[in-house]
Amino acid sequence: MRLVHKVMDFTVGRADEEQRTFWAVASSGAVDRQGDLIEAAGWDFTNFLKNPVIPWAHDYASPPVARALAIKVQGDRLLFQAQFPRPEEYAFADTIYRLYKGGYLRAFSVGFAPLESELVTHQVDGRSLTGTRYQRQELYEISCVTLPANPEALVSLGLSGLQPPPPPAAQRPPSPLAQTPRPAIASALAKPRPSAEAARRALASLALRALIARRLDYHRGLLD
Repeated sequence: MRLVHKVMDFTVGRADEEQRTFWAVASSGAVDRQGDLIEAAGWDFTNFLKNPVIPWAHDYASPPVARALAIKVQGDRLLFQAQFPRPEEYAFADTIYRLYKGGYLRAFSVGFAPLESELVTHQVDGRSLTGTRYQRQELYEISCVTLPANPEALVSLGLSGLQPPPPPAAQRPPSPLAQTPRPAIASALAKPRPSAEAARRALASLALRALIARRLDYHRGLLD
């Protein structure tokens, strides 16, 4: 079954320092940047409650950083109560807890399997935006994440990607290859090929960049 991830901004409710808990909004019925919306009445979290752990950034190989003590639908929102371990139990989880309390972290990602959905078109800022309305969905997991739902906010966070986006074609400088005389190109092509070790390092570098790019897209909710 296809798993969908949606990253949501939220505001932490008043924290209980003794119990190390707070309430947070996991999702709402608002239309997101992809034109999708989730109907709160359609949530099924029966199986989630059997193992309500909250990992960091969808990292299932490491210990969870929190757990969901309670979860409920209120109006058009899905809310949950997160509880974090004490510092002596898990120092990293304590850091995550304090970052949420301080407002440095403000997003959760919900992973769910669509059960019923349909395509819908909305008018957003004077333009048509077609997305998916999820009418029934099974909650699989909730993760603490760093990236907010608003893509424009990535720039201010310094997390917009490995490289800045390319300028429009009209503003791009001429390609160095186009400015290179043909004899120079022929001379360059005649040079010995790089060694196998150099080629291996280049391929490894490309693979790492692709992995990082996919990880960023995954947390933005651009990958299923």
